[in-house]
Amino acid sequence: MLQHACARVVCRTLFVLIAAILPASTMAMAAPAATNQNLADLARFLDASVPADQRRSLFEGWRTAALSGDTDAQYIVGSIYRRGDSIEPHVVDRDADQARRFLSTAAGHGRLLAMAKMAELELSEDRPLEAMIWTQIYGVYCGWVRNENITDYGEHNEREPTLYFEDLLRRVTERMRQKLGNQHTDVVLAQLNAFVAAHDSDVRTGLWRDGIAPHWAGARLKFENARSFRRVQVPIRDMLSEWVLVFGVEGSVKVAEPFDALPNFVKANADHGLVSQYEAARADRSAADRYALKTVDLRKADWPIGPVREH
Repeated sequence: MLQHACARVVCRTLFVLIAAILPASTMAMAAPAATNQNLADLARFLDASVPADQRRSLFEGWRTAALSGDTDAQYIVGSIYRRGDSIEPHVVDRDADQARRFLSTAAGHGRLLAMAKMAELELSEDRPLEAMIWTQIYGVYCGWVRNENITDYGEHNEREPTLYFEDLLRRVTERMRQKLGNQHTDVVLAQLNAFVAAHDSDVRTGLWRDGIAPHWAGARLKFENARSFRRVQVPIRDMLSEWVLVFGVEGSVKVAEPFDALPNFVKANADHGLVSQYEAARADRSAADRYALKTVDLRKADWPIGPVREH
């Protein structure tokens, strides 16, 4: 039986077998590119003031790269297909089949958030069994589904499931019970094992917890909470959001554009008050804008003010 276990929402029946199949992993990071022009282009795609034909051209370029095997382009294209274009006029319509095509491929090559998006996609189409399989795959590779009963993780422990993951598993479990009952654990296990057998090597080779890896995004810009950081009551605790941040020469955030959010994109701006308070080092006056990616995925210890570490 699939069970909801208080603050740690886990599939207890799967614990032992999953732990045996999937030993602990380490994060593999691709070598960063020399430029972050890709991020500048992504910021332009998310900018409502950019003409539709330019935004369409950017998307088509990513789609071509995705079809040629670029994992990060697959993740970006699949994410946009899943949520649909939020800017009028739309240059990309929501397309669940195309989202599934690109996100499942990205998931099979190590983009962990693609696994979560596959779970949300299947749940939104009322396919709770498929959603549960993807939820378990996501939890396993994040290290949150284990044969342990931890009562105190301490602060900022990567082994602690995030609030979003707990909520995802709760929602998937409830819908699965409502529609299918409690007799499908063996099916979930079989499909989970099949995914591992087919893709584990590729997943671990390209493993990246955030959606877009440094190989595509360029060298990572170091930033932290601004010295003037004020406490923020993030209105939605159990949401995951992805942002493209634009830093000016003085180091503050000039623009914060949401790229995606889970469970859905509609409420992405709920985290704007948090991400707009980050700060990077000052740059030369002649320097161009600098770009960074930020994923907001809170744990209990991060509430209510959000992460307070360097990023």
